[in-house]
Amino acid sequence: MADDFDRARFTSRLVTRRLGRQLLVRELTASTNDDAWDALATLGDGVAVVAFDQTRGRGRAGRRWVHARGKGLALSVAMALGCDVRQAGIVPLAAGLAVAQACHALSVPAARLKWPNDVLVRERKLAGVLCELRRVPGAGEAVVIGVGLNVRQSRTDFPGELSATATSLHLEGSPASIEDAAAEVLNRLEPLWDESQEGDRGAVLDKWSRSSDHWGRWVSVRTPSGGVSGIAVRLNADGGLVLRTEAGVETSVVAGDVLPAGSGLDVA
Repeated sequence: MADDFDRARFTSRLVTRRLGRQLLVRELTASTNDDAWDALATLGDGVAVVAFDQTRGRGRAGRRWVHARGKGLALSVAMALGCDVRQAGIVPLAAGLAVAQACHALSVPAARLKWPNDVLVRERKLAGVLCELRRVPGAGEAVVIGVGLNVRQSRTDFPGELSATATSLHLEGSPASIEDAAAEVLNRLEPLWDESQEGDRGAVLDKWSRSSDHWGRWVSVRTPSGGVSGIAVRLNADGGLVLRTEAGVETSVVAGDVLPAGSGLDVA
């Protein structure tokens, strides 16, 4: 099936200088993120991996990303981290923003961001992002950005309860192929990556904020240390979500999951 990947279609749509110019395509793999880490050592900065299916795709917080064979995009790209590693917190937001922008370019203008990096259409999940940071011997700090994007799935391709909570580009009216989706994600990621690396974090955060509907709404967030609720006010300089609690105090959340509307703080 790897031979079915239309490299000519992918290349004709790709406008990057380096991201995805080295591309590995797998029919089946355990994890495209793992493959990207391996490829970084031999093929260098900007190498990308696409798989038609993966057996141990990872989501955020240890969750598993459910992948429909040949219908969803599993894409990972490896890059050397040029900025201070303490600023790497912006990377997941930039990656999520790139995926949302790619969905807009693929005729799904309703795609919106849920903090920190999920992409939704009317509360149904369209895509998720997982970023991994490591020190690479002889090369310093590097990051792998893994993207799971539902592309060609129909409603019956989503198992169990996911059929009620997930969507795809196809279900939202887009004719995009796996190749189109892969190229567009990389096209949108490269300039955002460059902006974040060159120190213009504010511009990236600004664009992210304009692509989210959190602001002025009461939200609940499940964090590693418990639940917190409040009105979503803004992003802080490090990409944290600033909430104004019922007591009128502003607090910043740096890691966690925004819960679906109406779910409250059921964090058991």
